[in-house]
Amino acid sequence: MNLFRSAFLLGIPMTCCTLQAQWVPMASGHQSVRSVTTGPGAIYMVSYPNGVFKSVNDGASWDPANTGLPLSGSNIFAESIGYDGALLFCGTESGIYKSADAAASWTPANTGAPAATSTNYANKIYHVPGSTTTLAIYSAMISGGGGISRTTDGGVNWFSGNGGLSSNMIVYQVAQINNILYAATSTGIMTSSNLAVSWTPLNANSNFQTFGIQGTPTNLVVVSTFGFRRSLNNGASWTTTMMATPTKGEMIQYDGKYWAIMGTSTTSVYRSTNSGANWAVYNTGLGAVDAIAQEEFHASGTHLYLGCLQDIYSHTGTTVDAGEIAMNALPVPYPTVFNEGFTVDLGTQPAGNGLVLIDAMGREVQRRSNLPSGPVRVDREGLAPGTYRLMLVDAHKGTMRSLGAVIAE
Repeated sequence: MNLFRSAFLLGIPMTCCTLQAQWVPMASGHQSVRSVTTGPGAIYMVSYPNGVFKSVNDGASWDPANTGLPLSGSNIFAESIGYDGALLFCGTESGIYKSADAAASWTPANTGAPAATSTNYANKIYHVPGSTTTLAIYSAMISGGGGISRTTDGGVNWFSGNGGLSSNMIVYQVAQINNILYAATSTGIMTSSNLAVSWTPLNANSNFQTFGIQGTPTNLVVVSTFGFRRSLNNGASWTTTMMATPTKGEMIQYDGKYWAIMGTSTTSVYRSTNSGANWAVYNTGLGAVDAIAQEEFHASGTHLYLGCLQDIYSHTGTTVDAGEIAMNALPVPYPTVFNEGFTVDLGTQPAGNGLVLIDAMGREVQRRSNLPSGPVRVDREGLAPGTYRLMLVDAHKGTMRSLGAVIAE
């Protein structure tokens, strides 16, 4: 691979032209994309009311993956899909189903879970990073059988995750922030330090309807009934950074930026490049209808996915890290263009961490675990020519941070 092509793939500015990043439609042919997830070498989406579809070629084509899911007439009322690193989970209006064979087949997984209906179903599947816990977040109020269910054994058994939550709450989104779970609910922000076994209010100043949440304790950002808000002191006080009146919402951190959607009739995708202090509409590439009708984000590898009313979209970035990164504190691989291998000095990092290489399709192609605190040699080991993103895996938090790109010639 020549250096001109290498520079192009890395996004180094060239004198001939500059590419503008934007949303790219996958032209899937499927509508009402309620949920998106990824597994090894595949993208999965839920298209309502047609069930689950799978792509193994980065969205170029999609195949139904519904064997075992419940039929209602000719419809499959699936609402959500998620992956825990080994199993896929699908929330339907008839209950939760799981797959151990990459969606080739599905089996019921409802022991201990609430009864699902057309108004109370697992609306989101959230696997807690660095743990064996997966959460099913239901659409109804807790008094109506909703809230959170949790499993630690791959869906064999589910247990209530509503300890400390009030009966009039609806849970909208859960995010892990510094090893603490934060829940955005209809009556305020709740936190859990024991993987959703029990919850406590963040504080008295955070008792407002919150639809989406991301950030750190010193930079919490939410989509709320008051619009987009930001707190620099773990919720002790809040600043409204954009006025809005959402009816639902979701937020994700991706590529060092905050991304948000909300369910108003004139909604758009919003993006903040300065930690939630300011927001701007980011609809470039979305179809006219999808610019005002989004459903859910999902980040994987170097791609951010967005399910919309008329299609699924992707956006290419440079990192899978969920937080703001002090890049100057992280090691840098050398040489960045290599034949036999490269080295990364982990001397500034604690022992036990890992390294992962991710290809241009967002797939993991090599992993090294339990590494020492010092220089580490990464051999090529048959890698095809191309650009790869090198990720540092925090063994304690289960998070990944980008160390930059390397190029195999």
